[in-house]
Amino acid sequence: MAERIIISIGTLLLIMGCSSRYQVEEMSVGVAAEKGPILMVGEVTFDETWSVPAGAIGCCWKDSGALSFVYDIPFPNTVVIAWYDLSTELFWVGEAQIDNKAGYEFIQKMKPFNNRRTGQYKDRKLPYLIVGMKRNGLIKVWISNAPADVIGRQILEVGSGMAQIKELPPENER
Repeated sequence: MAERIIISIGTLLLIMGCSSRYQVEEMSVGVAAEKGPILMVGEVTFDETWSVPAGAIGCCWKDSGALSFVYDIPFPNTVVIAWYDLSTELFWVGEAQIDNKAGYEFIQKMKPFNNRRTGQYKDRKLPYLIVGMKRNGLIKVWISNAPADVIGRQILEVGSGMAQIKELPPENER
């Protein structure tokens, strides 16, 4: 009997130790699009538990355009995003899977960078989680040590997915 209890406790500890819930103290979340079309992005939802607003996005792939800051949250496993492409009048909804272990490990090893415009050296470890979308429905997720093109920028793709074209809800429900 005691042996079963010890095995059960050991199994439970092993499962808890392999948990995919990596806590992040502070992180910036950016939403980006390929340069050109204006996309109206609604709420960007992570793991169905927390979200950030976005708005009108027209630029720039791999850069964190519309920024929000989040605190004391688990590094996400999924992102659901919906947007309306004003030029094609198409409504897209999609989900991307995120490798949260790779993202969390990236955060632990982030390096400082220099701002090209100001020359300012930034050694504050503030990760940037960037969700990007393209007109064809492609969704990409990156983690970076800087919001845009700076000297010493590190960026790693941690997720991807595809959106599908959906019908817009009736006008009185929007």
